Amino acid sequence: MSFRNIKSGLVTQNTTSGVVLTLARSDIFFFIRYISYESELYNNPSTLTSKPNVIFYTENSVNKVILDYSFASDTDKIYLKSLFTGLNQISGITLSSGSYLEEAKALEADLSSSLTFSEFKNNYVFATVNSTTNKSASADIYYDKYFIDTPQIISGSTLGQNPSTKRYGLVTPRVGGKSFTNLGFIVGDYIEVVNPNSQNNSIRFEIANILSLNNEEIIELKKEVISENLTGSPSIVNLYVRSDNIPTNLIINTTDTVVDTCLVMNKSLGNNTKYQCDLRGGVLITNLINNSLIKNQLRNSTL
Repeated sequence: MSFRNIKSGLVTQNTTSGVVLTLARSDIFFFIRYISYESELYNNPSTLTSKPNVIFYTENSVNKVILDYSFASDTDKIYLKSLFTGLNQISGITLSSGSYLEEAKALEADLSSSLTFSEFKNNYVFATVNSTTNKSASADIYYDKYFIDTPQIISGSTLGQNPSTKRYGLVTPRVGGKSFTNLGFIVGDYIEVVNPNSQNNSIRFEIANILSLNNEEIIELKKEVISENLTGSPSIVNLYVRSDNIPTNLIINTTDTVVDTCLVMNKSLGNNTKYQCDLRGGVLITNLINNSLIKNQLRNSTL
């Protein structure tokens, strides 16, 4: 397998579904998997890192509760959606680690509860309350910041497998210094894995989301992939930037160093090289191609 792409100084533009793309960064990875989220990523319980607001209420003489995760992290929102998608409305769930202390109101409670799931909508969990360890009779609303620990949701039922919500991703473990994040990927970029052993070889996928979960980095992709494990097989990972208005035959400075941040469209981006920042901002020097050294590189390059 050739890794010529990584060292080549000449960048050519390519079109994917009518989108003009320019190669910005490359690196070699040895631990890569393509996955579908519901069928693999959440087979094991995950640990929530976001605390909910909790609202108790009574409807038709039935005690009910809403767990408000609207301000949760993206990782937790994806996990919760996966957990509850397709879950039967009579499934039992448990809220654990519910110790609560709001000192200004002298309000102390333990909201650990046995619940019957009703609905998950817009990052709210609706459920019927079977029992609660120690809810205060004087309060029905409990705020996330006063939970002592992070409440966890446990379901004894199997995860939902609704195809309409299935997501696809590219995964690498956060070990050995190799990181998708270190290449400066952002949502809207395109990623390509070049590996002749891959069924997804050289297909460019638009990035929909970037997150970390269970000590792994996950790049969520906007279209379906074939699930496969490329661990141990060297893969070139190419980052492409949308570049509709960038001149063709630009030269990458292969020694270009990573800058701390660059400002593009009033957004601060980390782990990008100056070249990446220029590509994103359309600030490339217009007379670049007129440089005699670059002309010689163009003349002698073999793509």
